[in-house]
Amino acid sequence: MRGLQLPLGVQLADRATLDNYFTGPNVELVTALRALSNPASRPLLFIYGAVGSGKTHLLQALTAQAASNCAAAYVPLRQFEMEVPDVLEGLDALDLVCLDDLDAIAGRQEWMLAVLRLLDQLRTRGANAVVSAGAAPERLARALPDLVTRLSAAAVFGLKPLNDSDRQRLLQERAAERGLQLAEEAGLLLLAQLPRDTGSLLLALDELDQDSLRAQRRLTVPFVTDWLRRRAVANRIRHGFR
Repeated sequence: MRGLQLPLGVQLADRATLDNYFTGPNVELVTALRALSNPASRPLLFIYGAVGSGKTHLLQALTAQAASNCAAAYVPLRQFEMEVPDVLEGLDALDLVCLDDLDAIAGRQEWMLAVLRLLDQLRTRGANAVVSAGAAPERLARALPDLVTRLSAAAVFGLKPLNDSDRQRLLQERAAERGLQLAEEAGLLLLAQLPRDTGSLLLALDELDQDSLRAQRRLTVPFVTDWLRRRAVANRIRHGFR
């Protein structure tokens, strides 16, 4: 049985693949995820990390890759946190289930019991599951104790942050993938002026790509300096400061 199952209204990002995830210091985690794309591997894996660290990218990439070999599903729990957990029904019959943002339902008894039942059913069948959250299992506030125990017994990976050298290389590689040439000094300028989490940097690169295309300009230091100035002004206006 093969195929991808997504709840209504959920789409996977086209760009999310394991190959284009910038591994940096997280080689062990990516290796473990690659093994999970084949049905006979470790049944439960838990990933935690800060917002923008790449958890969603990894879970979506794994789901898409695994769907060529088995029946897989990706569920962004934050998207459904205000609903009843019916979205989890039937997932116990799949080979791989990826549950993103477990923190979103921590404290909601009905949801946590449904997740616990699903993980137990998958384990009984020898199927795989990957769960992500912003903190390690034992630090999930208001989580069901039995669920914390189950997750603590998983293979637990904390996403390690990139250093500045990794971030600079990430920007250079992602720019090159877009057919852009990002001057080294311009990359350092972005690192000095922007939040340094991966998500923020890649979002900024997307915006720069669009701006440079409209202006027919290369990503030189003067262009990036001007873009940062315009971006700062726009942010101040957006937040009511002039």
